[in-house]
Amino acid sequence: MDRISHLAQLDGHTVWDIIIIGGGATGLGIALDAATRGYRTLLLEARDFAKGTSSRSTKLLHGGVRYLAQGNIDLVMEALRERGRLAQNAPHLFHKQPFIIPCRSTCDAAYYTAGLWLYDRLAGKRGIGRTRYLGGSEARRRMSAVKSERLAAAVCYFDGQFDEARLAVSLAQTVADHGGTVFNYCAVTALQKRTGRGMWGACAAAMS
Repeated sequence: MDRISHLAQLDGHTVWDIIIIGGGATGLGIALDAATRGYRTLLLEARDFAKGTSSRSTKLLHGGVRYLAQGNIDLVMEALRERGRLAQNAPHLFHKQPFIIPCRSTCDAAYYTAGLWLYDRLAGKRGIGRTRYLGGSEARRRMSAVKSERLAAAVCYFDGQFDEARLAVSLAQTVADHGGTVFNYCAVTALQKRTGRGMWGACAAAMS
């Protein structure tokens, strides 16, 4: 992650197997995958890592409860697996977060409890907490900001939360550890094309 040594590699003579433009979550993930496969990898980011879309995430790692309601079980299971993998690979950046769903009727609470119980079961061994039905008195105690006459019960379930900025830096460091070159504050200004061969290079301008 030494900027000076990485800058020295941008001498115009190095041949890269892959050049990635953009150092957000997607770009860093692609760079890590390429570097660990042995490709000579260069990543260029015009601003800081995870400055754009990645900095505007909800910071949640979830299995997609709404997809469960839509019946998209495969997508929910895939997301829960990814949540579990990140919790295992980066426990210092991950913590479980409780969520409470207020319900106007005990029937609604029973419905959500059943659905979120299934959500827990789909996570399997990678589950991070058990869904709980909260009766009226406990729900009102834990959700004092909600009007009591509108709160008959509630449901508490767990999902994950993480620090996306630190995760981005960790990914960039890991790319460098595997021989890749990651460079922020280095904007791609043009793409080079060769007749009959398509794209073959890029021009970039680094900020001092």
